[in-house]
Amino acid sequence: MIMAVGVGLLFSTGLDKISLVQAQTPEQSEVSSAAGPKINSITTNSAAYPANQIPKYAKFEISFQVNNTIAGNFQLPYDPHPPYGIDLTYPKYQGISVDALFLPPGQTNWTNAYQQPAFYYQGFDDQIKKDRDNLDREWYYPTGQFAWKVRFAPNQPGTWQFKLKAQDASGYTETSTQSFSVTPSSNPGFIKVSPTDPRYFEFDEGTPFYGLGFAYGPNGPPLGNPTLNDEANFQRFQQNHVNLLRMWISNIYGTAWNRYLGGRNLYDGYLPRSALLPLTNGSRTTLTTFLDYEPEGDTGWFDACRFEFWDDPEAVKQNTNYRLRIKYRGVAIAGPRDTAYANYGLVGKLGSWIDNCYQPGAGAVVTSYGLNNSDWQYIEGMWNSGSNNFLPRLYLGLENVTAGAAYVDSVSLQEDLGNGQYGPEIMVEPSMEYELYFPQREAYALDKLVGLAEKYGIYLKLVLMDKGDSLYGKIQDNGDFVISGPDNSDGFYGVGRTLNKTRWLQQAWWRYLQARWGYSPNIHSWEVTNEGDPFNDNHYTLTDELGKYMHCQAFNAPVASGDGKKCAYNHPNDHLVTTSFWHSFPGEQFWGNPKYPNVDYADVHAYVSTGWLNDPVYESDTAQFHLDYSANVRSNIDWYTNQNNIPTKPVIRGETGIDFINQQTEQPDLALDNGGVWLHNLLWSSLDSGALTELYWWKENIRNQTGPDGQPGLYEIYSTFYNFVSTVPLNNGHYQDLAATVTNPNLRIIGQKDLANQKAYLWIQNKQYTWRNVVDGVSILPRSGTITVPGFRRGQTYTIEWWNTKATSPTPQIIKTETVIAQPNGDLTINVNNLADDTALKIFTLSSIYLPFILRQSDP
Repeated sequence: MIMAVGVGLLFSTGLDKISLVQAQTPEQSEVSSAAGPKINSITTNSAAYPANQIPKYAKFEISFQVNNTIAGNFQLPYDPHPPYGIDLTYPKYQGISVDALFLPPGQTNWTNAYQQPAFYYQGFDDQIKKDRDNLDREWYYPTGQFAWKVRFAPNQPGTWQFKLKAQDASGYTETSTQSFSVTPSSNPGFIKVSPTDPRYFEFDEGTPFYGLGFAYGPNGPPLGNPTLNDEANFQRFQQNHVNLLRMWISNIYGTAWNRYLGGRNLYDGYLPRSALLPLTNGSRTTLTTFLDYEPEGDTGWFDACRFEFWDDPEAVKQNTNYRLRIKYRGVAIAGPRDTAYANYGLVGKLGSWIDNCYQPGAGAVVTSYGLNNSDWQYIEGMWNSGSNNFLPRLYLGLENVTAGAAYVDSVSLQEDLGNGQYGPEIMVEPSMEYELYFPQREAYALDKLVGLAEKYGIYLKLVLMDKGDSLYGKIQDNGDFVISGPDNSDGFYGVGRTLNKTRWLQQAWWRYLQARWGYSPNIHSWEVTNEGDPFNDNHYTLTDELGKYMHCQAFNAPVASGDGKKCAYNHPNDHLVTTSFWHSFPGEQFWGNPKYPNVDYADVHAYVSTGWLNDPVYESDTAQFHLDYSANVRSNIDWYTNQNNIPTKPVIRGETGIDFINQQTEQPDLALDNGGVWLHNLLWSSLDSGALTELYWWKENIRNQTGPDGQPGLYEIYSTFYNFVSTVPLNNGHYQDLAATVTNPNLRIIGQKDLANQKAYLWIQNKQYTWRNVVDGVSILPRSGTITVPGFRRGQTYTIEWWNTKATSPTPQIIKTETVIAQPNGDLTINVNNLADDTALKIFTLSSIYLPFILRQSDP
């Protein structure tokens, strides 16, 4: 049985816990040192697939046990020579590295195997129960079932081989070989940058990926309730071809958006104040949460009360006894403040909403009262859950004190099993040493969310960390904790390419990300942080280092150190890497700079109010808003990549919104735009050659506004656009700007042409057709004109399809078909008559007709 260190996290000094096993295979022989870890109880998920064969790009999962390890923390890797600050005398830094090797079909040389990291997994009793508001909520109760797991998506049909290996400070072990079979599938694979036209993304199988979506956080549904909150949304997204969501998961690791909020709800910028404070106790310094009560009252920098704020409570069993145990240090605690109450000190309380939890009589006190001490001590108490399925709000407070402070190391809640035995840890974030673990309930919830994304064809652009996380501010660049003086404000970014303590901890998180979710083709990309410093070289380097790690080092593939050193390794489960900035588009400094070759695509954040192109017309004309920024960032990145002789990059506008030129508040009149003209024009204008993918920030109108189908929600606008663009092979390397002219300046013409295959597409808009004119009831004058598109074969007959851009199903979208003959100079002329809104065209010859893509499948 595992021996828990601290408060029963995945820190270990003993044997593994019980495995989550399926039908068990025989024990495997090992290649190992006499001492060292031992791997056994190996099972796979092959029985979940027909004929025990894994479909190509599906999840192949291996579960197993690692025994006889001396590792003290199963979530950190083994490193015999870590940077200063990673103290190997501290058991919680004593890690273990467990990996799998996958040898593709037809290969016999194991140096050609793909390595994939493993992770330590905790099982949960997963049900739906009523919460404190009598609403359905997903109930994840931690179990005592633990197992190591490897997840991998094979990219070739045939017979694969695998073996497992583990290393800690006591030695190394490697299993003998096992095999599994892979069959062809229709899954198009992982998303990458198109090698033939790097403005665009494509799948492994060569078909283009058109990203259509919006932001899905941070104010989206909590990770603790993914199925109930997300599945219906994802199903509707799939029905309407919404396929790309930007989502923050930076609350999982670190202190950004952690579970405990100060009683006064104080923020430092956009993040709640974490109250993180290092404490030196004897010879060791560790991170704690600090509570403080000033003689003048709850008036200092730190709060006298902290509580679990977010509506995402831990699961408990009804009518069950639990022990609440808090490890703390008390300093200069004095009282009582109210002599009507004799007790005072640090306490743990439960309740609903409690104002000033440091007041006596507020909330139900569960623990004993903690007073002053010179070493770590515990306060604890028992609580019976009664009819609760979920834990009431937990409060930590300096109750009834006149002054004093408390350093909190951990907060533990465990089921009382009797006879002095206690169950697994209930608290999601029990330890204040946030740098040393990845909360398992949050990881389990993200498992489910990723599974839903796979089920419904959604791709996730995941924001991994937060540049404002106070965890990194408390670590100096040299690896020491900040004991006094100001925080390390830019500590998050590290020091160039130096592997200091901060970068080492970040790499541990990155390794875990690849191990647990990197198998999934539905991870679009890893975004290092949200809106980092746009002109900080260390930010640029951090992003490139993330690229090096996720493209090479996570798989034990070599990559040279320093600037301009690109990872050339091609792992089948590799994902794209990027970052984002709060302002500007540093093309020269970063996106187009050969010093950072491991960054795969560019990202820009620009609202009407926050962008650098200050034009009031953007408030009313979303097409112009898109086209100007698309042209600006495309010309910028193309210029610098061309100057440096490197490929250009795709660009995603990861955040945007239709607000006011001087105010970052979404325009309220958008809610009056029945039909969603604002979103319609934003999407259709993205057919331009700048190829800027738009992810809108505010979601309320997209979810609730009446759309063209007369129903709440604008999702069908995405579907109509997808029906048009989905058969256009924009990644084939031949598409260029349309270079069209029109006789009427009141008509807007955008599009691209493929002269190699004699195709083109156009979006034609009456420039008066804007959301503002529609909402204001402006009479829109229909416009006519003649469009000329140059570059085609003289005398060739071309078919023109005219598309209704508002139809909600594919068939009626094509409203008429006609033919036109190219003039002797190769021009095509197209007449537009009385256009009051917009339309779209496809041009092709009979030999180049637009057909739906058929995904290529490898031979079995």
